[in-house]
Amino acid sequence: MEMKVSRWKHKSRTHKPVFLSRKWKRRKKVWRGIFWLALLGLAAVPSIHWANLLLYQKQLQNTQSFLLPLPLTKLGDRVAVVSPHPDDETLGCAGLIQKLLQHGIKPLVIVVTNGDGFDASIHLKLYEVKIKPEDRATYAEMRQKETLAAMQKLGLTSEQVVFLGFSERTLAANWLLNGNEKFVNALADCLRKFQPTTVILPSRYDDHPIHAVVCGLGWAALFQLVSENQLSQMPRVLEFLIHYGEFPRPQGFQPSLELLPPSDLILTARWYYLPLSAHMSHKKWEALKCYRTQQLPLTWRFLKSFVRANELFAEPLPLTVQPDRRSEPRSLLAGLDITQIGLDSPDPIRAVSQRPEWRHISVRLRGKANSHFRYGIRIWQPKSHQTLTLMPNSKEKQTLTAKLSVPLSPPAVVTAFTAYGKHILDVAPLVLTDGVGHESH
Repeated sequence: MEMKVSRWKHKSRTHKPVFLSRKWKRRKKVWRGIFWLALLGLAAVPSIHWANLLLYQKQLQNTQSFLLPLPLTKLGDRVAVVSPHPDDETLGCAGLIQKLLQHGIKPLVIVVTNGDGFDASIHLKLYEVKIKPEDRATYAEMRQKETLAAMQKLGLTSEQVVFLGFSERTLAANWLLNGNEKFVNALADCLRKFQPTTVILPSRYDDHPIHAVVCGLGWAALFQLVSENQLSQMPRVLEFLIHYGEFPRPQGFQPSLELLPPSDLILTARWYYLPLSAHMSHKKWEALKCYRTQQLPLTWRFLKSFVRANELFAEPLPLTVQPDRRSEPRSLLAGLDITQIGLDSPDPIRAVSQRPEWRHISVRLRGKANSHFRYGIRIWQPKSHQTLTLMPNSKEKQTLTAKLSVPLSPPAVVTAFTAYGKHILDVAPLVLTDGVGHESH
């Protein structure tokens, strides 16, 4: 009788214990590395904290002598605060608003954009994976309601807050690339009705492109009103800074510390400080907490940094060349960051006149110009506007130049920008008024 042989032959295998396998050893090394990195990170946190405090003390010594008390009596009785996003008016001016109200002055808050470009917050707050236009509209409405609630905490009514309602996703490109003047006209119309004695604008040195663009729009609106005799005189203009490198240092909720200007900007303006009492600082904190859409892990700690013992305002000095900002990187691509914008020497024929003219504009980048980006300048004057393309210097690829067919004279707003497609990535405005700089007060 034949025996059936199984088709399958089982080979005896000797299995190594799991803890001796190569896969387990590799996995064990990875987890050990993660453990030590986490431990080193925890150990480094106190060191970073103390290092920031030491840098703060050094910055305090370097900048304190340059700070002047804000002369509230010289601001006049009609103060307008121009905010790029719903929340910037609280971050930069909540204390000033309270001070003005104490002196019987009711300021006007003008919010330029809806802040509808914060995609991370829209995803988290509206629980949406794919953002639709109606989601942005809902989010914009949420931010406006937060602003009204915050202003109510400070003592303002809804009649003292104006929302221009522009989308931050299209404002910069429409003005700089397409030359759309509706933004200047809308802001100018609002200021004409209010007739301000002082206007508070976002800083021209702000790292956020929308903040820098709104600064240029604010100056352009004022120039337009003065040229059309819609204002009796040029208002006093102050600027407040929000985004700039590690500013404010140290970050986090530190209400007992002072807000200090960045050291490399200290000579670009006259810096004024406004001291806040503990009660005023607490009210600012209560107003800031109204912005629930901004309470994200990566942003909330930064926003809390503006609850300090004072607020800062800068009155820019008459400069035709911005300070070099190579030490303050804003992106990973060196060819994207604009580090300096400047005008050449005035036309020698008119150098002795009261209204100098310039024929060349130069823009310096952190790295070499990238062919994937578009580099340009937007020149705005009360009766002429133009957008020019900047060309790399044949010798130095980090310097871009433009030769003007018509000499440039003040008043003017010259805005250098870097764009990718329809997106504005970096902005650097240069403001020229009669007498080269701003009006003296």
